[in-house]
Amino acid sequence: MKLYARLDERNAILARAGFVCLAIFPVLVLLMLLDDRLLTGVNIWLKPSKFALSIGVYLWTMAWLFSELRRRKWLLTSLALAIAAAMLIEQSLITLQAARGTTSHFNVSTPFDATVFSLMGMGVAVNSSAAAVVLLLFCFERDGERPGYMWGIRSGLMLFLLGSLEGFAMIQNAAHTVGSPDGGPGIALLNWSTSAGDLRIAHFVGIHAIQVLPFLGYLVDRSPASVTTRRLAVSIAAFAYAVLGTLTYQQALLGKPAFF
Repeated sequence: MKLYARLDERNAILARAGFVCLAIFPVLVLLMLLDDRLLTGVNIWLKPSKFALSIGVYLWTMAWLFSELRRRKWLLTSLALAIAAAMLIEQSLITLQAARGTTSHFNVSTPFDATVFSLMGMGVAVNSSAAAVVLLLFCFERDGERPGYMWGIRSGLMLFLLGSLEGFAMIQNAAHTVGSPDGGPGIALLNWSTSAGDLRIAHFVGIHAIQVLPFLGYLVDRSPASVTTRRLAVSIAAFAYAVLGTLTYQQALLGKPAFF
């Protein structure tokens, strides 16, 4: 696994935490095949499977990005530990609730469930705070010969944080669906609503900017364009990406499906 070896060299804490999530992903998929219980209309193991994949990719992304920072090791280690711990706890709690046959998000039906949901919220807050510090550190890093890539990282982190904040809209709504109860008809695998507004779409768009925009910046830097042109190209792409996230969010608030 050459990719994992490179990630482990860049940041062992985040690389190994991400490996844990990605390693349990096939186990959770297998449980989907063996356990036919349904929750809100879908297999009970679908949600922890999706989160394991998403969190694993996120942790590996952060492991890659951390090595671009030239700051004190103790600060980067502290941030990596905070992010890894928060995400592993999040994944563990989601998996626990699935095993118990109940929902994880917005579930305050018992004191235990309310505690689980509260801990998940605290984990998200810790992760978002750490990511905000990472963004601040990148703002003080020099672009060097990679202006597109560095601007992609900054804009990606910024939109990631906005996407994370969008999760509070779901908490306020006490559901991810607007205009219909959770659990209605949805597209395959992602299960985004096809009959009502779904706040998860804008959340998805926002948090995955952290992968899309740095990669786009990397591609832009491979062109012979000037430094100014490369920065402008990434800025335009980031703006377009933000518009997409805003439109999907507004569509959800109107109670309308986004693309279906």
